[in-house]
Amino acid sequence: MDKKPRYSVMLDGDRTVYSGNSRFVAWTFWLMNRHRRAIAYDCGVWVVEPAYWIRVV
Repeated sequence: MDKKPRYSVMLDGDRTVYSGNSRFVAWTFWLMNRHRRAIAYDCGVWVVEPAYWIRVV
């Protein structure tokens, strides 16, 4: 049984910098890349479409 990663952090150009199950690690990657307009996504099984979790506008 393959588990999908729960959290993903992506840059503006659809480049993934983190994909895993740790919210703290995802937040850390987002914090390090926020100047590059990173977006953190929560991809839980109950989420129909991946919604962004934190984002700099």
